[in-house]
Amino acid sequence: MSPGNDLMFNGTLEGYENFLSFKDIRDLLFARESESVIIDCYINTCLFHPRKEKPDIFLNFGYLGAALKGYVQSCRDDKSMKQHFDYSFRKLDRAPTEFDLLFSPMHVGTNHWALLVIHIKEKEFHVEELKRYMKGNHIHSENWSLRYPDPCPQQGSGDDCAIFTCKYMECLARRDIQDFPFSQDDMPNVRAKFALHFIKAYINVQKRS
Repeated sequence: MSPGNDLMFNGTLEGYENFLSFKDIRDLLFARESESVIIDCYINTCLFHPRKEKPDIFLNFGYLGAALKGYVQSCRDDKSMKQHFDYSFRKLDRAPTEFDLLFSPMHVGTNHWALLVIHIKEKEFHVEELKRYMKGNHIHSENWSLRYPDPCPQQGSGDDCAIFTCKYMECLARRDIQDFPFSQDDMPNVRAKFALHFIKAYINVQKRS
């Protein structure tokens, strides 16, 4: 199968843009490192779409995408940093101040995913570089605090960081943060459930086409 034909989703799925390949599914099932497309497709199909059907069980959250992946790789000065964050924040469908939470997966170092959570109403966030951008968008964040959740599930495998990132977002978006009900031992089942969800979505798309 050629790379061009290997895409399961190449465009809109459930009203959101997704680009996912069969290789991504294989990597999920065989406990390999996952890319940002898994995170994007997960939040679109497992969080945004269900929120439309049952908004009462979700917080009002927004998704910036993997904004800091590009930041780490490409920003060399204040101008390029501002341009990058301008692009990321334009993805939101409303002003940042109208959300409870903003999610942005961070690609730290060369191959590790972490999750940035901006708590708008609680005035908490985790990354210093965002202070200047948020101030420029009428959010006065000079006195905002840093928060590091404790206890917080820790991965035992170097290849599960993207999966942990998805689960963090799911728990926070669904208000299910009592001890974060998952652990490293759950990862094989979580990966299988992710893969099954994406495969079912693919089959549904094929039926409608």
